[in-house]
Amino acid sequence: MANSLDFDQALNELDVLLQSDLSAAQKKLAEYEKEFSRLTTIQQGRLRIDRAIGYFFIGEYTKALDDLHQAETLVTNTDLLASVYSYKATVYIGIRDYDKALAAVAQALALVVNIDDVTIKRHSYLRIANIYSEMDAYSDMGLYANKVLQLAKETDVRDICHAKLLRAIYLLGVKNPDAFDAFEDSRQYCDTKQFPLLATMSIKGKAMVLQERGDFLGARSILLLALKGYEAFQFQLEISHVHALLAENYFAMGEQVQAKSHAVKVLSFPDDNSYIEHKHITYKVFAELMAADKQFEQAYEYTRKEQYYNQLIFDQSRMKTLAYQAAKFNADEQSREINLLNKERELYIAQQMVKEREYTNMLMFITILMGGLFFLGILLAVGQMQKRKFMRMARMDALTGILNRGAGQELGENLFVQATARSGDFCVILFDLDFFKRINDSFGHGTGDWALKKVVDSLKSHIRNGDVFARIGGEEFAILLPYADEEKGMEVAEQCRARIEAIDTQHSGHKFVITASFGVSGLMADDLSLDPLFHRADMALYAAKANGRNTVVRYSDILKCDKQATDLRRHIASPSV
Repeated sequence: MANSLDFDQALNELDVLLQSDLSAAQKKLAEYEKEFSRLTTIQQGRLRIDRAIGYFFIGEYTKALDDLHQAETLVTNTDLLASVYSYKATVYIGIRDYDKALAAVAQALALVVNIDDVTIKRHSYLRIANIYSEMDAYSDMGLYANKVLQLAKETDVRDICHAKLLRAIYLLGVKNPDAFDAFEDSRQYCDTKQFPLLATMSIKGKAMVLQERGDFLGARSILLLALKGYEAFQFQLEISHVHALLAENYFAMGEQVQAKSHAVKVLSFPDDNSYIEHKHITYKVFAELMAADKQFEQAYEYTRKEQYYNQLIFDQSRMKTLAYQAAKFNADEQSREINLLNKERELYIAQQMVKEREYTNMLMFITILMGGLFFLGILLAVGQMQKRKFMRMARMDALTGILNRGAGQELGENLFVQATARSGDFCVILFDLDFFKRINDSFGHGTGDWALKKVVDSLKSHIRNGDVFARIGGEEFAILLPYADEEKGMEVAEQCRARIEAIDTQHSGHKFVITASFGVSGLMADDLSLDPLFHRADMALYAAKANGRNTVVRYSDILKCDKQATDLRRHIASPSV
C-alpha cells in the first residue's frame, strides 16, 4: 500500500472478493483499515462502502448504515455517490424502512441519468433492480435487469451473471413457468464465470420453484447444496431462509425430526425484521409438529406466534405497497408538474417567436451586410496570400528551394551594409559544380537536377540562420557570411566541399562523383558594396578550377602568388643577373 495507485488496485480486487470469498474479504478489510489515515478521500470513501457491504452480509445493518453515511461525506464523483445511495436503499429495506429506501433509490436514479459511462450506469441499474426485488416490485426489477443485459458486453461477465439472476427472480415473482430454466441458466453462467455467491442464489431459486410446485424431494437436495454455499460466505440472512425452507420441506415429506432440527436453527437467529418471513415458516412448522404429536397446548402457542409473524408480514407488505405507491404517485405528480411547466414554456416560446419576427428583417439585413463584408475580407486575405506566394516564388529558385540570384544579392547587400556599419567582417563564397555538363550529357537532365537538389540539401543544415545561400547560375552557388572573416570563410568552404564530395549518388540510379570548386573572398578596407567581393571570389573560383578543381582557393592567396611572380620577373630582368 505504498502509494495511491496500489491501493486503487487493491480496492478493485476487494470489490470482486466481496462477491466470492467473504471471510478473505473481511481479513483484507481489517488490513486496509490500518492504512485508513494514509488514503486519499476517495479511497477512504470506497473502503467505507466495501466495509458496509461486509456488514450487510452478516446482518449488522446499523454499522452498514453508519459506514454509508460516512462514505457519502467522503466521495464526490457521481458514480460512487450513486453506489452509496443504492446500498443505503438495500440496508433500509433490511431494516424495513421502505420510505427511506425508495427515497434513496430516487436519489440514485437522479444521478444515474446524468452518467455517460455505460459501465457505471450498468452497475447502478443492477443495484436498483436488486432493491426493487426486495420491495417485491417485480415489474420494475425486470425492467432494470433487462436494461443491464442490453448494456452489457460479452466481457462484462459479473454484471451479466447478476442480471440473469435478477431476471430469474422476476420470473419467479410473476409466477412465470420459465423461472426454473432461468435460474438454471444463471447458475451455469455464474458457475462457469466463478461467481459462487450468485451461483448459490440461483441454486436456492431453483429449489424455491420446485418447492412451490410441490416437488419437495427434488427441492431438498438443491436446498442442501444452497445451504453449503451460503455457509461458506457466512451469509446469515440467507442461511436462515434456507433452514426455514428445509424445515418446511422435511415436514411436508413426513420427516419430523429433521424438520424440527432445521426449525430450531431458524429460531437461533436474531429476532429482528429481517427474519420475519423465516420465523413465520418455522412457527407454522412447529405448530403442525405439535399438533401431529397431539400436544395441542404447544400447538396453540406456536399457532399464535405464527399468526403474529403472519400479521407482521402483512403489515410489511402493506408498508411496501404504500411506500411504493406513494413514490409512484410522487413521480406521477412530478411528471404532471413537468408537463404543465413544459406547456407554459411552449407558450412563452411562442410569445418570444412573435417578438423575434419583429427583428427578423433587420437581422437579415445585418446578416447580409456582414456576410458581404466577410466575403470581401476573405477575398482580400486570399489576395494577400496569393501576393505573398507569388513574391516568394519570385525570390526562390524553383528547383532547389533556396534564394535565386536577385533575391540573394538583394538580401546580401542589406546584410553587407549592416555589417560594415558595425565595423564587422563579411565574406563571400562562390562555388561551381565540377564537370556538371558531363553529368547532364551522360545521365540526362533529370539526374543533373537531382544532383543540384542533393547538393543544396547536403549544405542547408551546415549554413547558419543568418547566412545567405543562393543559386546564382546553372550550377553556380553563393554563400554570404556576415560578420565572418576570410579564415572563417575558408573553414566553411572546406566543410561544404567535403560534404559535396561525400554525396552518395547511387540513389539517382547512376554511379558518379560530385565535386565542386570554391572561391573565397573577405572584406577589404575600400569595399563599398558586394560587387568587389563577388568579383574577387569569382577570380578565386577560376583559380580553383585552374588548380585541378575540387579545391578551395581564397583571393588573398592569388595576390601572394602574383606578387611572388612579379618579384621573380624583376629579379631576372635586373642588369646584374
